[in-house]
Amino acid sequence: MSMHLTKRSKILVAIVGVVAILGVIAQATGVLAAWNDKVWGNSSFTRAANLEGYARSTTAHAYTNRAITSGEFTATNATHTHVNPGSTLIPSATGWTHASSTGILLLGTVAADGRSSATYTMNGSVVTATAASNAKNIELFPTGFASVLNTDNSQYSASVSCSSSNWGGTVSTNAVVPAGGNFRVGLTNFYAVPAANQTTTIDSLAVGFRVQGTLKSVVTTTAKHALSTLILDVDIKTAITLTTVWTVTVQFVRAECGIGEPLPSAGVQSAAARMARLAPSSSSTAPSESAVSSSAETSEPSPDSESASSGSESSSAADSESKGSSSTTSASESAGAPVLKEGPTTPTDVDVGSRFPVIATDGTDLGTATFQKIESTAPSDGARATIAVKMTVTTSDAEGDGRLSSIAWDDFAPLVGGVQQAAGQAAAEGPPLPAQLEPGETYTGWVAFTVPSAAGSAIWKVSGTSGFTFVLPEPTVPVTSTTSQPAPVAEAPETGAPETSEPTADAPEADASEPEDSDPVPTPEKTSSGSGFEDSADSSDAE
Repeated sequence: MSMHLTKRSKILVAIVGVVAILGVIAQATGVLAAWNDKVWGNSSFTRAANLEGYARSTTAHAYTNRAITSGEFTATNATHTHVNPGSTLIPSATGWTHASSTGILLLGTVAADGRSSATYTMNGSVVTATAASNAKNIELFPTGFASVLNTDNSQYSASVSCSSSNWGGTVSTNAVVPAGGNFRVGLTNFYAVPAANQTTTIDSLAVGFRVQGTLKSVVTTTAKHALSTLILDVDIKTAITLTTVWTVTVQFVRAECGIGEPLPSAGVQSAAARMARLAPSSSSTAPSESAVSSSAETSEPSPDSESASSGSESSSAADSESKGSSSTTSASESAGAPVLKEGPTTPTDVDVGSRFPVIATDGTDLGTATFQKIESTAPSDGARATIAVKMTVTTSDAEGDGRLSSIAWDDFAPLVGGVQQAAGQAAAEGPPLPAQLEPGETYTGWVAFTVPSAAGSAIWKVSGTSGFTFVLPEPTVPVTSTTSQPAPVAEAPETGAPETSEPTADAPEADASEPEDSDPVPTPEKTSSGSGFEDSADSSDAE
């Protein structure tokens, strides 16, 4: 007896056979499971690598303002970031790059030798950033024949390191204090390098000129970055009339690194704003103060457009900087003094203790300001912190709606991941600034506000400007059995009488009888306003 299957029956039998085979395989391998079956497995999660970081070294970064021409130059610069990792040493381990900038008829010459190194590496979760800066043979010549400041055989150095083993979640930062030998003003006047965050005052006669100014050491470490720099800021004046003929600001050395933070930047406009503040006045007799803020210190070098000479063993990086900065040269320079036509268009980084110009985006001079002290306190780890800022402000003589007329707590905003957050109101630690600021006056007082625990920096949002950013210190919390010692307070060297007491986090607002009131509020002090000029950058290729 035979069985004859139709075509359709054969297809059906084939399908049933395939299903049966799959069932056997499933039973053998255990792939299929019921909803109530136990399934063993594990999951792992990793943190995405940080997307920001940098290492940068700069030597002999000079801003020079002469009677006719002005500009800036840099001996060496080495920079690496998270998107451009690697290692650079300019010019070599034992070589030096020489650079100089000279004005018309050899008037106002700055010369220096520099060496820069910077390294930024990533190996899995491990991120490392280091930078070192070295300089020597720094000289200032008001004329072509006489040197008023000379470092002779002294060498200067600064270095920093930043490292993280968990993609920047926790960063170890270290900054070595700038070091070096004495420098000479004139023939017999010698000055030493100051200690960390201290200032050496310069006031000496030299070959028919009086040199007045400061040499300042700035050392900063935070949870994300480190900075070490040495800044010279001097006015060269006639010995008899004390008329300023030349103003020079030179960063001898600068090393900085950061992990989890972007590379600090400052455009040419920021440099021009500082040059405006440094513009000489025929009636000026006061010694100059350091006015180079963090942003000017961290600006990418812009070479001189005047006659310059430079030479080195190896300087390809310096060449590329020169080509990239050609667009910064001023479009015009009239027969008279240059005039600044616009101000900074991006926020400017400033340091505690450094006076900085307050310039509107349209170039209007609003005055100057200094963050004298910044304190941070919190009731516990991770809680919202109270920031108290002691500041000195000198308003310009300008009047009208656009002037700097007041400073309040809501003019400040914390920055978390580069994004502005809302600040909260808090009681001032000491005598507050007055509600109304008058033109041409100087005031000192406190402003307080609260910030999230994650905020590492803040911005002062002055109306009409791009704002001024500054680093917040780690908050001090009450010491308990489970907490470490309080973090130090970011504080600038006091130039006046020392304070005999410090306000605590929950101390009542200081009254006029407390020691903090040693700062007058206000302290009238007429100042000359001066709008500055349009910067004309000099060109200098280090070869």
